Amino acid sequence: MRKLLVILLMAICAWEAWEYTHPQPVERYVVRTVAADGDTLWHLVGGVMDREGDKRDVREVIHYTQKISNIKGDLQVGDIVLIPIEVHK
Repeated sequence: MRKLLVILLMAICAWEAWEYTHPQPVERYVVRTVAADGDTLWHLVGGVMDREGDKRDVREVIHYTQKISNIKGDLQVGDIVLIPIEVHK
């Protein structure tokens, strides 16, 4: 049993070393959307991330969305929302 665990640990270490030395290319772009009645940042950002294939934590993307869109409080109808997207190719 101990040998199996050691082999598994070595395999995981080798995999992580490979991932670290061979990073996947990332495509970065911004999606522009306009807030409608009843929209929230969570709803807008989460929907765009799902549609575009962004796998990051939605809270992180909401944080950057607020910064680049200069959103200080609640969304208003007609607010332009810029959502930064990162997709691994």
